[in-house]
Amino acid sequence: MKICIDPGHSGPVEPGCCSGGATEAATVLQISKIIATMLEGAGHEVLLTRIDDVNDDLLMWRVNKASAFGADIFVSIHCNGFKDPAAHGTEVWYYPGSKIGELLADCIQQALIANCQTADRGIKTNDEWTVLKHTDCPAVLVELAFISNDKEREMLTDNLLQRQFAVGVCNGIMKFAQGGPLFGGAV
Repeated sequence: MKICIDPGHSGPVEPGCCSGGATEAATVLQISKIIATMLEGAGHEVLLTRIDDVNDDLLMWRVNKASAFGADIFVSIHCNGFKDPAAHGTEVWYYPGSKIGELLADCIQQALIANCQTADRGIKTNDEWTVLKHTDCPAVLVELAFISNDKEREMLTDNLLQRQFAVGVCNGIMKFAQGGPLFGGAV
């Protein structure tokens, strides 16, 4: 399977959520690299939309990279943030009406919750986000946990616990690949 992993945000130009000295852009890049290595080890062809900081906060270049690659699925990796530091948990977003996107979102959500023991905020839809709306393949946006929550930020920035998030995402993708309609499996 050809998988496009999109480490969200763009380094120094648009670092995403920032809290406690950590930036979303740097955190998700580290976790995305682990995900890519694991998926490649399982025999998948993987494209990371970025491998370092970029000076571009636009989004269509991410979609265009996935299209040029011929991705079967697109997974954008993010950390959530909120002004109330008590907010916590994991959620996965997909484009409304995309049954395959919904299946992918559900597989990843379930695997992340099982592997990381974060609160289940469910799967949700969004019809405005560029990376969900304009991709040619099923696409999801994964909010691993809240970088604005002290406990979850610790998880997101700890090397060992980053691997847990990566394993959760990979397990969800593998479950999707084994049962998904794109790959001859039954839904």
